[in-house]
Amino acid sequence: MAGIFDRDTLLDLTVNVIPLGIILFFVVAFVVIDPFSGLDFYGRVLQMGLLVFPFVALVILTYVSGKAIAGDEKRSAVFFQGQATLEDAKTKHEIEEEIEAEINGDVDEEATDGDDAEATETADA
Repeated sequence: MAGIFDRDTLLDLTVNVIPLGIILFFVVAFVVIDPFSGLDFYGRVLQMGLLVFPFVALVILTYVSGKAIAGDEKRSAVFFQGQATLEDAKTKHEIEEEIEAEINGDVDEEATDGDDAEATETADA
């Protein structure tokens, strides 16, 4: 999963690691220690099924939610203070590109001046 999701998404999904670890612990404990040695075949299948089914369901849920989180981060818009319309919203990637351009010195001076002129006109009004 490390190759599929970025670092932030993996941090969001770590919440499911603890329950998965607990379930794995009990599967191993019940196989190695065998506290219910008197169980017949069907009892053992039921015992393991009650552990394996939630484990598999949680793995699938974690994967699906990871895809949803990663997809939402790509589509999410960033609203700045005082910004009320979606038309002015910028995506995360647009902001990252602007920051990278600013760091590299590739800032478009006309766009910056135009924004300042609009802000001045709005302040004057």
